[in-house]
Amino acid sequence: MKKENRVGFRPRLISLAMASLLSSSAVAQAAIGTSAAELGLSNYRHFVIYPHLEKGLNAQKRGDEKTAIEEFEYIHQQVPESVPLTLYLAEALRHFGHDDRASELLTRELKRQPGNALLETQLAAIPVKPEQITSRADLLAQEKRCDANVSDRCRSEVGENALRLKALDIAQAQLKDAKFSASPQGLALRNEILQRAIYLKEWQRADDIFSRQFTLSAVQKQQWFDVLLAGHLDKRIDELQAQGKFDTPDEVLVYAGSLETRGDIPRLQTYLAQHKPQFESAQQEQRWLYLLSRYSADPQRAQGRYSAQFAENRRYLVGATLPAALKAKDYATATSLLASLPAGEMLDERYAVSVATHNNPETLRLARQIYVRHPANLHNLDRLSWLLMQAGRPREAAGLLLRRYPFGGDSRQARSLLTRLSGLLDSHPEWATPAQKARLAQPLPDADLRQMQIALPGVGNDCATVRQLLGDMSPAYHAEAWSKVAECYRDDLPGVALYAFQQSEARQPDAYHHRAVAYQAYQVKDYATALAAWKTLAPAEMTGQDLLAAANTAQAAGDAASRDNWLLAMQKRGLDNTESYWWLHAQRYLPAQPQLALNDFTKAISVQPSARAYASRATVYRQSGQPAAAVSDLQQAVAMEPENSAWQSALGYALWDNGDYAQSRAALEKALSKVPDDPALVRQLTYVNERTGDIPQTQLYARRVIDEINNMAEAGALTDEQNQQRYDFRCLHEDIGRRWTFSFDSSIGLNSGATSSANNGVGGAAPGQSHRSYGQLEAEYRLGRNMLVDGDMLSVYSRLFADTGESGVALPVKDPMLGAGLRWKPLHDYSLYLAIEEQVPLDRHHGETDTMLRASASLFNNGKFSDEWHPNGSGWFAQNLYLDAAQYVRQDIQAWTADYRASWHQKVAHGQTVEPYAHIQVNGYRDGKTTGSQIGGVGVRWNIWTNETQYDAWPHKISLGVEYQRTFKSINQDSGERNNTFLTVGVHW
Repeated sequence: MKKENRVGFRPRLISLAMASLLSSSAVAQAAIGTSAAELGLSNYRHFVIYPHLEKGLNAQKRGDEKTAIEEFEYIHQQVPESVPLTLYLAEALRHFGHDDRASELLTRELKRQPGNALLETQLAAIPVKPEQITSRADLLAQEKRCDANVSDRCRSEVGENALRLKALDIAQAQLKDAKFSASPQGLALRNEILQRAIYLKEWQRADDIFSRQFTLSAVQKQQWFDVLLAGHLDKRIDELQAQGKFDTPDEVLVYAGSLETRGDIPRLQTYLAQHKPQFESAQQEQRWLYLLSRYSADPQRAQGRYSAQFAENRRYLVGATLPAALKAKDYATATSLLASLPAGEMLDERYAVSVATHNNPETLRLARQIYVRHPANLHNLDRLSWLLMQAGRPREAAGLLLRRYPFGGDSRQARSLLTRLSGLLDSHPEWATPAQKARLAQPLPDADLRQMQIALPGVGNDCATVRQLLGDMSPAYHAEAWSKVAECYRDDLPGVALYAFQQSEARQPDAYHHRAVAYQAYQVKDYATALAAWKTLAPAEMTGQDLLAAANTAQAAGDAASRDNWLLAMQKRGLDNTESYWWLHAQRYLPAQPQLALNDFTKAISVQPSARAYASRATVYRQSGQPAAAVSDLQQAVAMEPENSAWQSALGYALWDNGDYAQSRAALEKALSKVPDDPALVRQLTYVNERTGDIPQTQLYARRVIDEINNMAEAGALTDEQNQQRYDFRCLHEDIGRRWTFSFDSSIGLNSGATSSANNGVGGAAPGQSHRSYGQLEAEYRLGRNMLVDGDMLSVYSRLFADTGESGVALPVKDPMLGAGLRWKPLHDYSLYLAIEEQVPLDRHHGETDTMLRASASLFNNGKFSDEWHPNGSGWFAQNLYLDAAQYVRQDIQAWTADYRASWHQKVAHGQTVEPYAHIQVNGYRDGKTTGSQIGGVGVRWNIWTNETQYDAWPHKISLGVEYQRTFKSINQDSGERNNTFLTVGVHW
């Protein structure tokens, strides 16, 4: 309680009481009444004083102080023993502000009638002016005055002032008055003194106050105990606990805990030794046992002598004392301690004692019991299986492990158990049933466990199981596991096998793993990796087979120096008389010294004929221009290895070189049947079938080539070369299938005197003739290829042509002629044509029937200089040298033409070009005498190609042009008409 509250409590209480009485004074008077019975008077006396009583009351109501007080004093003098009349007088005095006189009156009357409740109440209701007590001397004086004139009020005031001045002895002395001590004021003062003593830490005084109270509430008892603890009144606590106070289990533990907290260990040790409480819960007893174990003079002995009330604490005591007994190897004590517990408790400790005492049957029994209780605990499984093995029961141990497999839990313990199981099954694989073996092959979640699984009997020998177990290729696998993975993938997934061998090599970089990587890399044609692996090995570490494999690898990788070094090592070991050695030895001479290479290949064949040696020698023959010898060797190679597509295709190419197209096609088709997706073979077969004139097969293979290039186009943009190849094959597909060809060509002079002998197309107008305009319409039908000689093409044709003759018309409608003939292209690779044609005039008045023999050729107009559409670029340069000669048999007339043209095709749209060009032409004509002309011209044409399809290039072409010509030397032309302009039209269908 705060100081100001304690000091001011009593005055405030009195003030409140007085205010209450004052506020109810009128009610008090009314309650007393004025009748004789109420005033305790006889009728006579009531009769005598009543007029004065009424007069006094009326005067008091009017505020007439003098009359009222005089009347009430008169009445009191007449009947001084009447308490009601005394109260009327006291009330009148208080009403007019004379509290002191009222207090003296009531005090005096109380001495005459001590203990009168009405008088005491009225007196207590009168406010008293606080007396200023500022020192102990003032306080003692006040106490003396109170002793002289005792009242509960003064005792309370002295007590309150004593508390304010911290004079607790004086305050406590007021309680010696038994009457006051039992009053409400006394009880309040006692509580205030107690709280003040606690606040001032006067623990003895607080204890004294508590001890003098006969009845205490639970809260007060707890506060008393707290005071004793706070004041370290240990002897007092001992006395009270001896009397049966503060001796509950909780209070005993709290007191002991207090001694522990303040470090009074000697007293705590004594207290622990002298007390053994009866606890109400196991937790309370556990706290006591903790104190015994920490602070007893001999904790081990104290705990050993203690008899626990609760079962769990008995287990605790055994657990606390058993380790010391075991440490001291006092197994008898340990056994005794464990015997005090139920047989199923502390199995691990019992197991430890049985192991220490070498009681093997008991050890095994306890291990079984522990495992049955906790079968998921891998430590228990490990211990039991090991004990079974030690007891000579390995099959039982194996059965236990198999039933518990897979073990789960901690991977380290699982690895230990798996190792043990593997050892047991290595000796007796029959102990595992088929179903259990199937379970052993199921992948475990841990990588280390999976690679241990492959070591189990019957698991690692099955590639399907190895793939199932190790197929995830975890980086945690060791070298041996990676090697197993590689062995199981090398046949069907050699690339995966190489990766696995490389992982194995990285974990164990020894000769064995380097060699494995080298062989596997060579198998997948990763020659750089194989070569690097071989180079990690010294020649001394390599067998003869290794040296040969390394040399082959170096050859494939293009490392001639390494190849020659390994060949030298083979020679030093006497391994230089084998086919493989001489085959490799021949490689050193290629391509610069083919004759030396041929000698070595011949040696290889003489030692041991092989398809490889024959094929290699055939390659040298082909490069040396000996296709017949190449064909012979390749036929040997194919005979030895008929299923080898490489030899079959090489034979096909050699037969092509040798001009044997039919046999070439047969060999290439065999090779393609073995490697149906080889694009080079498909293209070559297109060419071969084109040469043999097999139109359907040519188109079939051409379509396959085009499809292949289209597929590449879907994957990404084509290169210019690929784009050109696709167009070339479309041209071939279209041209090989063509039978009919229709064409129309015309040149129309725009000047009246214009003459021209332009004739720059195969089968054009009559050579050597000059006209203002000419026109020709032709239809050609191809009879076939290879008709007369190998590689030729034979056609029949018919044409209608006309010119302007001697007339002045512009259109070619004069001198019409009808021609029909046979055209022969004897050379496959050159544009040379020979023709025989019968010409018949359609106008009998102009021209004669005659037979024409004709030869024409087109040079330079092929490849990148041709006039055919170019799929790449924005345009292209073209050129052509056209030669034409004719013999008219009946008329014995000769004519010839030579025309060189150069032009630029500028693309203006897809399938359209604008072609500016220039050309020079020389014409000759002999009819008894020889004449000639020379012409130069420049012009521009608009070319349109149409009707392209997926497989066919443009089959149709239309050309419209204008040309300006200058005639340098003319036939039948005036010198003033040598500059002319012509309109040209060409349609190819």
